[in-house]
Amino acid sequence: MRAPDPAVRIAVTGLGIVCSIGGNRDEVWQSIVDSRDGIGRLTRFPGETFPTDIAAEVDGTLESSIPIDRRELRRLSRTDRLAVVAAAEAIGQANGDGSAPLSVDDTAVSTGSSTGGLLEGEAYYFARLIRGRDRTPASLVIQQPTSGPSDAVARVFALGGGVFSNATACASGGAAIGMAADLLRSRRAGAVLAGGSDALCRLTYSGFNVLQAVDSSPCAPFSADRKGITLGEGAAYLVLERLDDARRRGATVLAELAGYGASCDAHHPTAPIEDGRGAQAAMRQALEDGGARPLDVDYINAHGTGTLLNDSAESRAIVSAVGPAVPVSSTKSFFGHTLGASGAVEAVVTVLALMNGLAPPTLRMNRAGDDCLLDYIPHTGRPMTMRAALSNTFGFGGSNISLLFRRAE
Repeated sequence: MRAPDPAVRIAVTGLGIVCSIGGNRDEVWQSIVDSRDGIGRLTRFPGETFPTDIAAEVDGTLESSIPIDRRELRRLSRTDRLAVVAAAEAIGQANGDGSAPLSVDDTAVSTGSSTGGLLEGEAYYFARLIRGRDRTPASLVIQQPTSGPSDAVARVFALGGGVFSNATACASGGAAIGMAADLLRSRRAGAVLAGGSDALCRLTYSGFNVLQAVDSSPCAPFSADRKGITLGEGAAYLVLERLDDARRRGATVLAELAGYGASCDAHHPTAPIEDGRGAQAAMRQALEDGGARPLDVDYINAHGTGTLLNDSAESRAIVSAVGPAVPVSSTKSFFGHTLGASGAVEAVVTVLALMNGLAPPTLRMNRAGDDCLLDYIPHTGRPMTMRAALSNTFGFGGSNISLLFRRAE
């Protein structure tokens, strides 16, 4: 197998996103410009009782946005459907502006997910309890694996360059983008559709409530009165290509994926290590991989969950890796924690920030916590020239991913 060549430059040529603040990239970006969140009452599980009752849900039906027939649509989980909607937008942009189309035979799919079709698995369980085994279709269980979103995207768009799936908790979407970089640098794919997708389900919603990690009000990352996360759902994809290949086919280069870093705290199943050394290592690796210095980073889209431990540890890690002066924000304050999709959703937002010259704000940031000593861009976005930005994603088990993006030249 050919080793990845770090000298290969990687272009971003397509972006697709769906989450609680918008069904496409234009709607999402307008919500960020307007400082408008998408957090409201939980409606996905009617009749259920949880300690909290809010979430960041994707509004409306997804069926009209999915380019397949109704019979095939029934085979897709909600996580699959979110993935297909975001993938369609990303591919459409990558193939736009008169460029030669992507080669479907040489385009791979790399997706991160933590729940897969678990919502449908829960439906099967409840239906079987009520109707019995013989009257409950097993097709509901078939939708459950976390490999489902990658499989669905590859099947719907006939992408034959390979299918890759990972489930590294909340770092999954970011890890999928890092894996895509390796595929391109080792020339194992001509292009990669890389991202993540996760739908809300009872197990994750109740599980985070049991951990007492969910705020009963909309999350307030890095603030003095933060009490936990807000759970959300969504999907996002980036079309990634070698820069030379993108230019050759006449594609518009939106940004450059300059580097990525991956590490593990090796510390605790759920809690980050207090000094943030794992997150620090991931950020330093991303900078080294991209040939960048700490002073080159103009903005960081933080993991910023709103929990006491995460926000404190991440703030320490940023100071150690990049310094205390860099502006930081948490876009989870808009669309909640989208779990395995978060690394991809926030990567797309980071690229949009670079393209538009606006650092997204941290909503509900009235006063930073005493253990959070950075500039968190409160309330409204900040116009600024950004050459490079980091997007951080951390997960249970201490999995850390940091992505370095550069503005297109």
